[in-house]
Amino acid sequence: MEFKKVGAIILAAGSGQRMGGIDKLFALLGDKPLLAWSVDACERCSLIEQIVIALNGKNWELGQKLKEERGWCKVSFCLGGARRQDSVKEALNLFQGQLKDCDWVMVHDGARPFLTLRLIEDGLKMAMETGAAVAAVPAKDTIKLVGANEIVKETLPRHKLWVAQTPQVFRFSLLAQAYKELKDEITDDAAAVERSGYKVKLYMGDYNNIKVTTPEDLALAETIAGKSGVKNLSSMRVGIGYDSHALASERKLILGGVDIPHNMGLLGWSDADVVIHAIIDALCGAAGLGDIGTLFPPEEPEYQNISSLVLLTETDKLARAKGFTVVNIDATIMAQYPKLSPFIPEMKKRISQALGIESSQVTIKATTTNGLGFIGRGEGMAAQSVALVEG
Repeated sequence: MEFKKVGAIILAAGSGQRMGGIDKLFALLGDKPLLAWSVDACERCSLIEQIVIALNGKNWELGQKLKEERGWCKVSFCLGGARRQDSVKEALNLFQGQLKDCDWVMVHDGARPFLTLRLIEDGLKMAMETGAAVAAVPAKDTIKLVGANEIVKETLPRHKLWVAQTPQVFRFSLLAQAYKELKDEITDDAAAVERSGYKVKLYMGDYNNIKVTTPEDLALAETIAGKSGVKNLSSMRVGIGYDSHALASERKLILGGVDIPHNMGLLGWSDADVVIHAIIDALCGAAGLGDIGTLFPPEEPEYQNISSLVLLTETDKLARAKGFTVVNIDATIMAQYPKLSPFIPEMKKRISQALGIESSQVTIKATTTNGLGFIGRGEGMAAQSVALVEG
């Protein structure tokens, strides 16, 4: 199922009164600020084209700095309001004005760090049915309706009760219209849609998808983050890739998506980037996609001189469609010359962007063959790679 023009709104303009004066969105969870967890997930998600983060005046500069530090390329900011609906309206206005219009929009609390690709994809699929979908989990506890003086008025039937979460996904036009008609204060975006008379579909959320509101919640999030760091080995798959190309004059030398000054370049139908070709084959092996020649047949006119970064992005989309996401990439370049170490940071950046992952998840190394073989004689270059994916 294909979703076009999906935008995300991340709400991060709250005052954090219950955190004892600490801005929870920028409190550290593990090795990065709480806000970065959900934004990183949206940055990695190939379905989401653009992200608007609603900030308050106090954390505006912190947000801008965080964007630069983490290399977010989809993110824009808007100044949020005193209420949730004020922040969402400002974000919607930004989409309709400065940014491209979206067909679908996902609203997520910045204080919910454990956003997953599954939650995003399931929300979009369910929203296709009614135009609106909300992640939620069945209530585990018995719920009492209380009146004056804390006297129980009614015990509600638990089997009918669900606890709403985010993300909440809507057809863009539907949510924008609902907010235009809204007069009362609400605590979630689905309520605005419900009051406009539209049907909202629930889908299964995640009990780990907690909202950090108090210091106790942050401590619980640390525990969840620690547990989630231990991967389920049964869901892991490894692929190995290798590629080599001859060197020729009057060709650009492209390695890892970077144009490297040299008197010769690699010979091939595409840009002959041996590093990315090896990574593509490794990713194909891990995700069961065949090989690079099967996906992108040589001699096809559309692939002549094409950037291998484009092919890597397409391979990643195919892997994600099968339910696999990249955990890490390790690649080694074998070249007698030129010296490649100055270019490796930029290679890592471009490869990680093509895969929608963080630069720290990509390792690139370079080595010579000490003058041995076709590489040592300067006749060609080669690369090998390992890809680890999680399904």
